[in-house]
Amino acid sequence: MQLRFIKDLAVGMIVVLLVAYAIRLVSINAKNKKIQEKSIYTNESVSDTLKSKILAIESSIQDRQNFRFTVAKDPLRQGNIIKDRFDLTKEWMETLRNTFRPTGTYIDENSGRRLVTFEFQDRIFSGGVGDVVEGRRITWISEKNVGIYYGGAQTLEIQPRPVMPDFSIEQQRQTQTEQNY
Repeated sequence: MQLRFIKDLAVGMIVVLLVAYAIRLVSINAKNKKIQEKSIYTNESVSDTLKSKILAIESSIQDRQNFRFTVAKDPLRQGNIIKDRFDLTKEWMETLRNTFRPTGTYIDENSGRRLVTFEFQDRIFSGGVGDVVEGRRITWISEKNVGIYYGGAQTLEIQPRPVMPDFSIEQQRQTQTEQNY
């Protein structure tokens, strides 16, 4: 008998709670209906210029949300790095600094051997056939080329110090527009 009484009590409490929630929802809905869609102070509190800017921003946001990209790479990727003239110059100088570059050949007056000069890491090195310069073994030397062994046989051309490119804004814009998606 007590089990049935507990069941009836539980069902009764559930019904009472549902009725209480229904009354609460009806009262909340009645309060919400009293709120006007547009405030009567809208025209007074916002100037025309501010209202036009807000509408322009909202339409811009809508345009961006509706836009579909038709490219493989994401143009909005946040990892793109913008480099200015100073960064490009610094990068070019670092590349030049880390290039193992033969700068010229000459014949030593005392020994009569042909020697070659290298520029690497802001230092000038000189060596002949069989010498090791910064881990690179010189295998042969001619007037225009030098043979070295560094992880395999290589031929390096004698070359003057390269001229620094002009990192002007026009060139930079051109490269940036080519990289745009």
